[in-house]
Amino acid sequence: MNYQTIVDAIRDTANEVNPTGTFTHGRNSDQANTPEKAYPRINLFPFIQERTPGNLHERKSNLLMYFVKADSGENDMAEREATIAEMQTLVDSFITQLETDFENSMQFDRVRDEPLYNILEGVTGYGLSMDITTSVSC
Repeated sequence: MNYQTIVDAIRDTANEVNPTGTFTHGRNSDQANTPEKAYPRINLFPFIQERTPGNLHERKSNLLMYFVKADSGENDMAEREATIAEMQTLVDSFITQLETDFENSMQFDRVRDEPLYNILEGVTGYGLSMDITTSVSC
């Protein structure tokens, strides 16, 4: 899969599991400039595709995503932990749906997730990183 095909696959899956929220693709500053977008937000950061010299068909991509909700900074720890738990559930739903929809076209490796406490422009949630290996059509 080329870069845009992977972005589209992630976007489709994000919209499926988070129909009332927002999917975004870009840098931290891109997200900070969209205060009108609905939460929860699922953001896919730009990623690098790697390939072995001589192998034009197989590519490995390391994806980093954030699943977040607004955090005013005034939330107490119980509120923040509830948001983190909610976003971890969203991450689990996303991974399950992605693996189901693309089990024959993506290989998933090194799936890692972590809680995020009041980061960036004032959001709390869960981070997800994973490596996927895909094939590019001839």
